[in-house]
Amino acid sequence: MLTHKNNQGGRKKMQVSFVIRDAEEKRHRNGVNALQLDPVNGRLYSAGRDAIIRVWNSTQTSSQEPYIQSMEHHNDWVNDIVLCCGGRNLISASCDTTVKVWNAHKGFCMSTLRTHRDYVQALAYAKDREQVASAGLDKAIFLWDVNTLTALTASNNTVTTSSITGSKDSIYS
Repeated sequence: MLTHKNNQGGRKKMQVSFVIRDAEEKRHRNGVNALQLDPVNGRLYSAGRDAIIRVWNSTQTSSQEPYIQSMEHHNDWVNDIVLCCGGRNLISASCDTTVKVWNAHKGFCMSTLRTHRDYVQALAYAKDREQVASAGLDKAIFLWDVNTLTALTASNNTVTTSSITGSKDSIYS
C-alpha cells in the first residue's frame, strides 16, 4: 500500500506497506470464491480472492496434512473453477480477464485463453461434448473446445449466471 501525505514543511512523505508471506502458505489469505471436488482422486480445489487455487486432500486421515499444493498463475481473484477431461484438467476464470487450463495433478498452467475484455465470472462444463463455456462482465460468453482450446462460438449479450440445479453444466444469459 502506498499513501502520500504532506508534512509541515510542505514536502511529500510516502508511507509504504508490504505484505510478506510464507514461502509456502497453506491457507487462502482472502475469501474463497469457488470449490470443486474430485471424489475419484480425493482432491478438493479452492479458488481464492488471493489469486491462488489451492489443492486439498479430501480423504485425509488425522495424521495427514490436508494441504497438497498451490496453483499460482493468475494475478487477480479466481472466480470459478471446473474439472474436465476425467479430472486431468482444471479450468479457472479470473478477474485478470483470463481463462486458464491447468494440469490438475501436477499443478502447472498449460494454457492461458485471452478472449474476454473484462472479469471472467463463470464457467460451465459439458462433459458429453468436452466443451467449456466462459462468461464475463464484458457481456460475452465463449464456448471452448477443451481438446483444442479454441473458441467455438461467442455471444455478446448481457450475462447473468445462476445455478438452478446446483450443477455447473449450464450457463443462462
